Amino acid sequence: MHLLIEYSLWFLPLFCIVAVVVAYVLYHKDVKLKDAPLWVRRLLFFLRAAGVFILLLLLLSPFLEIRKNKIEKPTVLVLHDNSASIVLQKDSSFYRTKYLSDYKNFLENLSEDFSVEEYLYSDVLVADSSLNFQGKETNMSSALQELASQYYNQNVGALILASDGIYNSGENPKYAIQNFPSQMPIYTVALGDTVQGRDNLISSVLHNKIAFRETPFIVKISVESHALKGTNSKIIVKEGDTKIFETSLFSNDEQVYKTFDCKLQSKETGEKIYTVEIECHEGEVNVVNNRYSFAVDVLESRQKIVLLYDAVHPDIAAVRRAIESNKNYECSVISLADEEVPDLRSCNCVVLCGLPSSQGKGKKIVDEISKSGIPCLLLYNSTSPVEMLNYMNCGVELMNFRKSYDEVKPKINSDFSLFSVDESTKSLLEVVPPLISPFGTYKISEQSKIFASQMVGNIEVDRPLIAFSTMQNSKIGFVLGEGLWRWRMMDFKQNGSFAAFDSFINKIVAYLALTEKRELFAVNGEQIFYDNKNVNFTAELYDKSFEPMPDQEITMIITNEKGVEYPYSFSSAEKFYTLNAGKYPQGKYHYQASVTLDGKELKKSGNFHVLELLTEYKQICADHELLRSLSESTDGKLFYPNEFDDLLQEIRRNRNIVAVSHTTKNRSLMIDLPFVLILILSIVSIEWFLRKYYATY
Repeated sequence: MHLLIEYSLWFLPLFCIVAVVVAYVLYHKDVKLKDAPLWVRRLLFFLRAAGVFILLLLLLSPFLEIRKNKIEKPTVLVLHDNSASIVLQKDSSFYRTKYLSDYKNFLENLSEDFSVEEYLYSDVLVADSSLNFQGKETNMSSALQELASQYYNQNVGALILASDGIYNSGENPKYAIQNFPSQMPIYTVALGDTVQGRDNLISSVLHNKIAFRETPFIVKISVESHALKGTNSKIIVKEGDTKIFETSLFSNDEQVYKTFDCKLQSKETGEKIYTVEIECHEGEVNVVNNRYSFAVDVLESRQKIVLLYDAVHPDIAAVRRAIESNKNYECSVISLADEEVPDLRSCNCVVLCGLPSSQGKGKKIVDEISKSGIPCLLLYNSTSPVEMLNYMNCGVELMNFRKSYDEVKPKINSDFSLFSVDESTKSLLEVVPPLISPFGTYKISEQSKIFASQMVGNIEVDRPLIAFSTMQNSKIGFVLGEGLWRWRMMDFKQNGSFAAFDSFINKIVAYLALTEKRELFAVNGEQIFYDNKNVNFTAELYDKSFEPMPDQEITMIITNEKGVEYPYSFSSAEKFYTLNAGKYPQGKYHYQASVTLDGKELKKSGNFHVLELLTEYKQICADHELLRSLSESTDGKLFYPNEFDDLLQEIRRNRNIVAVSHTTKNRSLMIDLPFVLILILSIVSIEWFLRKYYATY
């Protein structure tokens, strides 16, 4: 405990003198106390002097600093693999019985000397100790990185990692520990069996998520055969219960790896479930990995997008690359310099770059687009005559244009509702370089919806930059600035990819090319889920003016193949609804969502499939060398399940794993402390009592 004063300490002896003088003046010639005992007179003198001194001291606003020392035991992190691969070998009963008992006893003994924090990991990291070996994926690197980040700058003595060394998600764990604290050794407990048994397995299936009706697509099937030398195995592909492809694999060695190309084709649209199977043989350690199911969404045909231009411009390449990143689009780039321009009436959307032009083919084609009602996107550049932009009647009119330009950035309109963009796109649009936009007076039609306004510097001006309109039942979008190619380059500079920019352009094209009638009630969700992921849906509800309607009761009933129903209710967000239905077992499910609007019940129904995630079954041969490498690179050691006692002694012998003493300081104004008030009241009360008792007061 320390007393701290901001003023000079010379005030203290001065206060002592003042306090003694005051006490002396009061009690030196006090005749009323002449018969009182000497000790009483001296005690009264001391109490008065002490009281005056304390009151004078409080005038200096002193602080009282209290220091406390706390001993912190070193923390030992225990990270255990909870994935299914550990119990897929022949010693699975050992890990479900004796091993669990030995592991529990080890943790109890470890807790006597250290602060133990237990974690499990498979696809995610959880603070738990209930091992069940049911994880569907193994992401070791993510778990290690999360722990390193969570316990940064804490007294962590060691990390115990119990695993079979298999990972099938995330990066190599060797790279994940590069940023580990240097004082944190990793002690690994090697689980599983490193002996490869007899096994046929499908190691990977590469396929398109989207295909088109009556259009062949290639599926690459990679298979492995272990300890089955001299055997011949059939490989078949089924659509439902119908066999559509068959080949065979001859194992001419103990270890065989081979990839087959399978050409598939569907005559019907919709979600198709395909199953790849490789023949099982007697004595295989695992037959679950002999089968793999995947889904392909078969569409009627690609949507045709035509990009027309009059003069070469880098924006053309940027938009083209973005459109071509979506396999659902077939993009054609046509120059007006070509002798023949194909019939545009069969395309779903036309992108006009630098068009319309004032004469020749440009004006003729624009007239054809307007008459045919083809959705189009206008990309302005300096070759676009303003008068032709006004002539096209696209929802925006530019007046008082004097061939001057502004550098403008986008300011997203929060009330825009035609479509939504993700957070990565929003973040990109906040840092993109400016576009070159014509300066003038803009007149916007009432039917136009502005996605982004223009910002000159940091000032938002009342001029549209990106907007959409509907003229004669035809959708029109326009970007009134050139330099989109810079946005795409910025995306790569910021994020290392073009994904955000490409997604933004595809959102625009998807809205323009969509010909379906907008509905008051819509439900959106994936058609394929895996059994380790939650089944999620979103819903949209609008009134007759197509304004979002929040806080309505939307229900959904999910029915499995046996007719068992699971009822749910959507949660309302600001402009949409969400539903997290949790995890479902493998199978086909039907759902029906309903809501009552203006006394009328609206319904939406659909189907989805839940597929079994078999990632853990692809590799069940333990990789103890990876664990050994992790330990050696962090000055740790590798142990086996029968060496828990040795591991405990090794941690106890490590002199770097020590307790840490922490000193905490707490400063408080003395005048705010309760005991100071009590002290003053006690001094005054005792003095008053003694004077009352021994004098005639």
